[in-house]
Amino acid sequence: MTQTSAPLTPIRMRYTHVRAWTVIGGIGMPQGKSHMVLAETDNGKYSLETDVAESLALADRGQAIGNAMLTAMVGQSKGTTAEERLSAALDELRKERDRKTGKLPVLLFVGHGDVDVRQEGPRREEQDYVVTFDSIDKVAVRDTFNHGHRSMQLALALESSTRVRFNEVAVGTYCTAPDGKTVYSINITGGGEATVSTSLPDSAVESVHRRFSMLNKQPELTSTVRLFADMALWGREPFRAFISGWTALEILIKKTFREYEEAFYGGLAFPHQPELTEQFLKRVREALGPNPNVRDQFLAMSAVLLPEQPPEDAHADLDTFQSIKKQRDQIAHGAEFDESRLPIGELSRLLTKYLAAHADRSTKIGAVAPAQDKT
Repeated sequence: MTQTSAPLTPIRMRYTHVRAWTVIGGIGMPQGKSHMVLAETDNGKYSLETDVAESLALADRGQAIGNAMLTAMVGQSKGTTAEERLSAALDELRKERDRKTGKLPVLLFVGHGDVDVRQEGPRREEQDYVVTFDSIDKVAVRDTFNHGHRSMQLALALESSTRVRFNEVAVGTYCTAPDGKTVYSINITGGGEATVSTSLPDSAVESVHRRFSMLNKQPELTSTVRLFADMALWGREPFRAFISGWTALEILIKKTFREYEEAFYGGLAFPHQPELTEQFLKRVREALGPNPNVRDQFLAMSAVLLPEQPPEDAHADLDTFQSIKKQRDQIAHGAEFDESRLPIGELSRLLTKYLAAHADRSTKIGAVAPAQDKT
């Protein structure tokens, strides 16, 4: 190891940002598959994996270096040499991730970009890597991809009829120097449930990619996507998950009603009696008022997004919606409640069902729009 003085001028380097989550409930890896590419963007790729050890090897080393330094500072390190401490930290890191992942599939993201690497302060240089301290803004790098992560998690969850959650098991950012060495920026700071999963078929990759593309590009759905991600976070307190899920559903209902209001009213028209239709629709609009209540908006959303679903399914959805709304209203008025009995599973099913329908309808409308514009 050598100790050197770095130049003060920042160096532009290519960074790699990796992040991984176990997928808990709802989604399973197909039999005989170990790798499925779900979507690629200009700056990254999402895939479903059974083994992420190789993909995370360089990021693991960076985290292990930081962990080894921290444990040495507090006098809890294992091993006497730097190499022994690094080896022990790597072993603990991988064992902990293996414990969290088990046989569950892992959603993996690998992204790239360019960043200025500050060269002030000390640095350690080894044979194939360099350790710096606070040389890049890791938070800014992570924030670049957050909305995409939430969109992908939601797009993947929409393939399941049961609740899906995501538990982060790895995150790391490292750079590649012009000479090919890996550059790590270290920041030193002081500081069981049964699930049911079904295999994700190859045919689902197309719908995951399509829905991800739509969700990732619609700014109107940013709040809904963010709230779903909060609800789907593994270990999230039941009350917070419930409130996040309800708020996401309410936003979706109001947005969908505004977007498809004319389609809903148009569906009530009598094509052979245009004058009677105009009078009828006028009375309906007057009865509902300029701001229909959320129950009426839910009914309109259901009618527009899922016009062909059986009546018994539509009635079941309405019953579920009203039951959830009643629970939410009781909480809002100060009633006592048991967190363990909150209808989070039912709420998740309802939210993802109508998000999937909205995503599919939006994609179809977007697909035909260019042809309509040309005529």
